[in-house]
Amino acid sequence: MLTRRSKWFLALSAATPLLFAACTDNNIFNPQGNAVGTYQLTVYAGHTMPATFIIQPGDPDFPEAPNGGTFVVTGGQLVLNSDGSFSEINNFSTTPSGGSAIQSQFVSNGTWTLNGTSFSLNDQSRGRFVTGTLTEDVSGNIKVNYQENDGSGTVQSFEYAR
Repeated sequence: MLTRRSKWFLALSAATPLLFAACTDNNIFNPQGNAVGTYQLTVYAGHTMPATFIIQPGDPDFPEAPNGGTFVVTGGQLVLNSDGSFSEINNFSTTPSGGSAIQSQFVSNGTWTLNGTSFSLNDQSRGRFVTGTLTEDVSGNIKVNYQENDGSGTVQSFEYAR
């Protein structure tokens, strides 16, 4: 037969999971919950926004500017969704020497994960996997920082903030 104390302990043990289940916005049990949202691009390849780069004549990465010109990153967004998916869009303007600006975008979609402050993006369609950090300051401002190889062997740094 259960004693009065045993019944009380049993009731408390049964109620405790219900108490935690009622906390739907508890970031202790859902660490990604606070990271979900829309972030603005603040640093592109180590340059603050807008980021302007000079294109050298004959640069094979810019066939649309054979005589050189400028490449400007005009902005970008990183959207982290609560289902673990992400969308990243960066907007560019390439202006060949003596020519008109050509607008373009970089678009990446995939999944994101967070383990403590370790952050990763995975876009299987592009064969892209980047890791970095997600940090929050005392004012609640959140920054995503990561580094990525730019394709030429140079590692560039990127930052999004909200």
